[in-house]
Amino acid sequence: METASNGDATPLGAQPVPKFIVDPDTVSEIEQQGCREFFLGKANKTPERYMRIRNHMLAEWEALKPEYLTKIRARAGLKNCGDVNAIGRVHTFLEAAHIINAGATQTRRRPGPPSNGVRRVSYSASESSTDDERLG
Repeated sequence: METASNGDATPLGAQPVPKFIVDPDTVSEIEQQGCREFFLGKANKTPERYMRIRNHMLAEWEALKPEYLTKIRARAGLKNCGDVNAIGRVHTFLEAAHIINAGATQTRRRPGPPSNGVRRVSYSASESSTDDERLG
């Protein structure tokens, strides 16, 4: 891979991703826009809760680099910090903003087709017997 003349690892012609510095004690405007649900005055989603989630994910990412920080791993240790989906949205925002997982090595995914949560079960009429017949 060719790099820029300044020694940066950014490939020639590619736009470098700006560094976003996170202050663990404050929340930036970008974060407030990216994770609005924590800044709408709701009792269960507060700026303090957002900072706790964010700071936990940052610490996990620092400890894991260069390995990819998954949502599941990021949620570990975040008891009583919000629902799983809200925590996942914080992870998604931090990842999109290149605050976590920038340059991470991807983890191996399980083989098989992607799951949409729907299980397909098929059986023939000959398999549809009653419990008494099966136990018989």
